[in-house]
Amino acid sequence: MIYQSLKDAQNWLFSRTCLACLDRVKTGKDFCPGCERSLPYLSNACQRCAAALTGPGENICGQCQGEPPPFRRTLALFHYAEPVSRLIQDLKYHGQLHLARMFGELLAERLSAHATLAQRILPVPLHAGRLRERGYNQSLELARPIARRLGLALDYRSLERVRATAPQTELPLAERARNVRKAFAMRGGFDGECVALVDDVMTSGHTAASAARCLLKAGAAEVELWVVARAGHGAT
Repeated sequence: MIYQSLKDAQNWLFSRTCLACLDRVKTGKDFCPGCERSLPYLSNACQRCAAALTGPGENICGQCQGEPPPFRRTLALFHYAEPVSRLIQDLKYHGQLHLARMFGELLAERLSAHATLAQRILPVPLHAGRLRERGYNQSLELARPIARRLGLALDYRSLERVRATAPQTELPLAERARNVRKAFAMRGGFDGECVALVDDVMTSGHTAASAARCLLKAGAAEVELWVVARAGHGAT
């Protein structure tokens, strides 16, 4: 009786709160069972761009069939919806870097079940001015646990963001491609390597496409895109 009471007290003291509802969860858990079951996992999605698919037996969306993006595959964990959208905002703008560890490990777990040809991981870089302002690149923080789990090289120096751009979510869809055109440059090149880009959210895909074209031009054989969440064009 006393032992069980002490054990219950220890579990309470060393437990933490669910990231979604703030109820207490067991040590080692980020979500309570109910919130974990309700996370907006993305299941039926286009293999090229991760846009949600509605038709049975589809693998590639109509947009990618007509105009394939420069990346070969996109793997996204979630729809950009609550509570994931709020947590990504907390990571991106409020310095809650522990969320990068959580999201990165979840993404690595999904990736470990999918064959990949990637030999190197590159986080989508921030412009130097934005990096100074924020103090960290959330995409790099996401990439760290993925590289460790999958045993892949983490390269955060080769790809640079050389042009400051307006946030994509603040622009109409028609202006987003122009906003990120020639926004990236490479230091050095690749010798036919398959590489993966890591980012937090994909909306229209123009940022990822601009970065992927830069990598392909530098000699990458193929580019994959790994993101935490896939949003619609109107996402903020």
